[in-house]
Amino acid sequence: MKLIRMNLYGLAFFCGISLCSSQVLAVQISSKIDNQQISLGQSFTYTITADENLSNDALDIRPLFKDFIIGNLQITHPSTTETVWIIPLQPVAAGDVIIPALQIADTQSEPRTLNVIDGNTQSPSNNTVSTASESELIPPPHLIESQISTNTAYPNEIINYSVTLVKRADPENKPPIVPSVKELTIVPVGQPTEDKEIFADHYQETLTYQYILIPKTTGTINVPGFAIASDNTQKSADQIIEIKPIPTSFQGKDNDWLPSEGITLEERWEPQTSYAKIGQPITRIITLTGINNTPEQLPSLALPELSNVRVYSDGQKSDQQLQNGMLVSQKTFKQVFVPEKNTAFVVPSLTLNWWNTISDRAQVATLDERKFQASVIKETKSVTVTTPAISKHITASRDWHFIISKILITLGFSIAMTTPVIAVIWYNRKRIRARRKLNLYWQDLQHACINNDAMQTYQALLAWASCRWQMIFTNVEMLPFYSILKIELDSLQSACFSEETTSWNGKKLAQVLRRVKKIQIKSIPSEARTDEFSY
Repeated sequence: MKLIRMNLYGLAFFCGISLCSSQVLAVQISSKIDNQQISLGQSFTYTITADENLSNDALDIRPLFKDFIIGNLQITHPSTTETVWIIPLQPVAAGDVIIPALQIADTQSEPRTLNVIDGNTQSPSNNTVSTASESELIPPPHLIESQISTNTAYPNEIINYSVTLVKRADPENKPPIVPSVKELTIVPVGQPTEDKEIFADHYQETLTYQYILIPKTTGTINVPGFAIASDNTQKSADQIIEIKPIPTSFQGKDNDWLPSEGITLEERWEPQTSYAKIGQPITRIITLTGINNTPEQLPSLALPELSNVRVYSDGQKSDQQLQNGMLVSQKTFKQVFVPEKNTAFVVPSLTLNWWNTISDRAQVATLDERKFQASVIKETKSVTVTTPAISKHITASRDWHFIISKILITLGFSIAMTTPVIAVIWYNRKRIRARRKLNLYWQDLQHACINNDAMQTYQALLAWASCRWQMIFTNVEMLPFYSILKIELDSLQSACFSEETTSWNGKKLAQVLRRVKKIQIKSIPSEARTDEFSY
């Protein structure tokens, strides 16, 4: 009996310890509202705090849909043992509104009561009766919020600004009313994003509008709240922005001030060659890209001034896109260079000073200089093959019948003898001209090598090889025998284009070139290309 009594005591003690420990282990919830009494159409903030690090979806907010419009829910974790939900709410009806208990993990929050005053309600007189038309004038309930990317910026720096409009069923989707601020340029960007939530018989629609703010001056700027179109008394919260002066470490002029999160300069040349011919246009396409910049903020690029080269602009185009919350703008410039003399020329480098708003320091975007060599392929005069006239001396005869027969026999014999010769010459006329032209190129190449003229040899080599293999070669690396004569050809390039003076033996190159005259390759037809720069 004593043993049984001890076991009962032990069981009761164990149950008590378990009950106490379960109460200790349960999540502790606290909640608060920033205003106990509000007017209909106003919003308040409901904050719930848990003493554990819970997942973001641990809170079930569905019971709030019945009596409230729910704004942008924010979830924070101030510490490893704390989770906070900040919920903007707006009642849809006046009176004593109860915030219901919300399920959080294995526990619930405490319900709260809020007093909502209908500011439009007037004391009714004995003879006043509300009509259906008057009730239709009452605007549907909305909740409007605004968010700003930063509260400090430089002049002309883009600030991202979003306005979220949450409402119950409303047939009109009018954008909010944008305030007018003298010190700011406010520009809408893209189309609003839309989200719809349906729970039981409750419907809620969320529209988010994106804007960019561009400050014009330094100092403190007050951005008034954006108003709801159907009820301009409801506005989002005001925002205060501090605009900093241009840093003294910026390397450009004040007119060149360009704040950005990223500036890049890229170029493309058509055709992709380092050699230029007289009258042949060379096109340069420059793409200027700015992150969090408008196309109007990106500067225009001046044309370089070159002697003996005509330079002109062939137009430009602009584009902007909203990507991952950032405004990406591009300007594309098309410049054309036409050499007017057979001389080498250099397109100078291009620099653009800008201010990196992320690292808060000055940076420079550059394009390197581009060198072009004169490349002239000599033209040879076409050789005209003529057939000598055949003169016949016909001896006069007294008998005209004999004369006529003699003439006919002679003409027939002459035609029979010369026809095969003319046919062979006609059939091989192109080959004869090509051989003659190729022989002239080869003589020019040999002559340049013997005279030890490196630049003349370089140009004559490309001309001879282009004629020999029926392809266009613009540099020696493209030649079919480059791998065989790499040492000699690299020496030739160094003698032509190296800034240092180097010795070069042209006679040696002339000797080794005779070994590659009979190399056979297949002619590669030129592919049709389309201009990617279109307007």
